[in-house]
Amino acid sequence: MTDAGTSDEAPPGPPDAPAPSPSDVRLARALESHFALVWRSLRRFGVAEADVDDAAQLAFMTLASRIASVAPGSERAFLIGTAARLAANHRRKQARHGEVLEADPDQRHGSAENPEEAMQSKQRRALLDQGLELLPHEQRTVFVLFELEGFSLPEIAENLAVPLGTATSRLRRARARFAAWASAQHIDEELP
Repeated sequence: MTDAGTSDEAPPGPPDAPAPSPSDVRLARALESHFALVWRSLRRFGVAEADVDDAAQLAFMTLASRIASVAPGSERAFLIGTAARLAANHRRKQARHGEVLEADPDQRHGSAENPEEAMQSKQRRALLDQGLELLPHEQRTVFVLFELEGFSLPEIAENLAVPLGTATSRLRRARARFAAWASAQHIDEELP
C-alpha cells in the first residue's frame, strides 16, 4: 500500500511534441544536403559575400513557401534555379548602385594551409572571380555549375529549366571567353 501522496508510477512528462510534417522533413533534408552548394553557387554567381548568407536564407525561404509545388527529389534543382534568379537580381541591383565585390569571397572559411599556401589560394580565387566577372550571367551560371560544382549538362538544363542545347551552348561560349581571358592573363595553372 502506498501513501496518498506517492505513487509507483513515473510522473507525467510534458506532452509529446507533434511529429514534423513531411514538408518540414523535406525542407530540413534540403537544408542539410544543399546549403553549402547554394552558398557557393550564389557567391560564384556574383552575389557579394556580405549578402550571400541573406540570399541563401531567401532561397530556402522560397523553397519553404513553395515546397508543396516542388516535386519530391527536385529540391536541389529548385534551389539552384532560385539561386540563379537571386544572383541575377543581386547583380542588377549591384550595377545600379555601383557596389564592388570583395577581393576574397572565401575569407570566412578557415583552412589548414600554411600561410604561403593560403596566400596562393587566395590569389587563385581572386583571379577566378575576375574571370567569372567577365562572363554574362547566363554563361557564368552554367560555367560555375559545370566546371566548379561538377553538375552534368542534363542536370544543369533541368536545374535552370532550359533546353539541353541552350545549356551546352552557354557552356561552350563561357569556356571560350574564360579561356581567352586566362590566356591574356598568362594563367597556366588550374584555378580553384
